[in-house]
Amino acid sequence: MNLTKRAFTAVTLGTALAAAVSPLAVSAAENWPPRQITFVVALGPGGSADRTARALAQRLQEELDTPISVINQQGGGGHVGHTYFMNMPDDGSYFLATSIHPYISNAILNYDADYTLEDFAFINGQWNDFDIFAVNAETPYESLADFMAAAKENPGDLSVSVVPNSSGAINLSLALEAFGLTEDDVNVVTYESGGAARTAVAGGQVDMTVLAADGTLSIAEYVRPLAYAADERSDDWDAPTLDEALEASGHEPVTTLAGSMRGLAAHATFKEKHPEAFQELVDAYHNVMMDEEFVASLEAQDMGAEWLGPERTTEIVMSNYEILTRFAGE
Repeated sequence: MNLTKRAFTAVTLGTALAAAVSPLAVSAAENWPPRQITFVVALGPGGSADRTARALAQRLQEELDTPISVINQQGGGGHVGHTYFMNMPDDGSYFLATSIHPYISNAILNYDADYTLEDFAFINGQWNDFDIFAVNAETPYESLADFMAAAKENPGDLSVSVVPNSSGAINLSLALEAFGLTEDDVNVVTYESGGAARTAVAGGQVDMTVLAADGTLSIAEYVRPLAYAADERSDDWDAPTLDEALEASGHEPVTTLAGSMRGLAAHATFKEKHPEAFQELVDAYHNVMMDEEFVASLEAQDMGAEWLGPERTTEIVMSNYEILTRFAGE
């Protein structure tokens, strides 16, 4: 064997050995899932985001045949956990399983965050708590248009309870604007908790409230729902969507602010570098959410079980960020 042939053989053998031992030489789709996956919850243990993450981890690890652990990294309204996640490997071994909206957007707007929404690849918003516009059952208003007409006729006479800086407070402003009114046309009464705001409308201290629909189910017998701030009607409330209520009275629809969205996100770079592996996770998550037994177990625990998918989830987060940006500047 001449020198040239020996050199070629050595290089070929060396390349083959390097490929055999280097994980980078094998595509992520072949290497994924890894031996261990970690879900990072950017909020404290025991809350809705934590419960969602742990239930999903338990079922998804069966689908992937890979153990999934859950860790909590709370602080700064989710900012601590988001930063922790961004500093973890972007190889598909770490995912952010938390309230992906509005906490990420709020952290970007209110903290000196070194990440943007584009740094996350949103996979699914599983548990979405949208807002309900509900009046005290003893009031005469049968529709949102009736309420707004009364507010226009007698500015300041009608009162609405909200939690400051909540999605309900912003959705109230958006609805008033859509009906050609301002907050000066109603008496906005703020409460530091949703429970207090609900008690106020249930007891008749205020005429209407705009709060998370799931939480308001506890006072359903004391209120009348007028509109649901979501794309589709709720199975729990006999009320039109806000856009339906607006269109029925001749007004243009609006983009409402979604409430807390508990779900899953990956590093954007993981999706970009390893699209096959990212899609494998998406498919596995989708399969889990199509499991009727799993969905039934979530519903029995009053937990969300929606499949929006990456595209719709991302669309909601991005459009709502624009709304939050607008109101953050006011």
